[in-house]
Amino acid sequence: MKPITLYLDMDGVLADFNKFYATCAPYDPDDRHRFREAVMHVKIFEKLDYMPDALELLNHVRKLPEDVNVEILTSMGTMDMTRAMEARRQKLVWLLRKGINYKANFVHTKHEKANYATPTSILIDDSVGCISPFISKGGYGILHVNASESISMLDATIHQIRQSLKNDA
Repeated sequence: MKPITLYLDMDGVLADFNKFYATCAPYDPDDRHRFREAVMHVKIFEKLDYMPDALELLNHVRKLPEDVNVEILTSMGTMDMTRAMEARRQKLVWLLRKGINYKANFVHTKHEKANYATPTSILIDDSVGCISPFISKGGYGILHVNASESISMLDATIHQIRQSLKNDA
């Protein structure tokens, strides 16, 4: 049977970006400047806490059967190569420090996540702007609100994909 690929978003699913970002120059009206400063000077992506229920989701994902390949799919949030490479470096440091050893895939913008969509791929992401294009390109999307709902939807989606593969065989 064809393997299933589960893509986990980092910011808003595993890492609490918004909580820390709120402390970074909160009175700067230029969000692009604020983000640039947070990445280049604060090194924000290295310093993020887990989302409150991220460990519940990770513990479930770690117990999935071998036919489910788990990877990270995260946006660097910029087209600027210098900032993008710094964000990528910081996110890799964060994953290493947290002991999350899944293959990490990086895109510049959230819309590029749809390039990873296949009939046997699932994306768990907290952004409708990522989920909708992923589904439109033929993948399965789970809009992350909390771990328990995502886990329930993940298990149902894996079952649905397996049934579809059996029917196609």
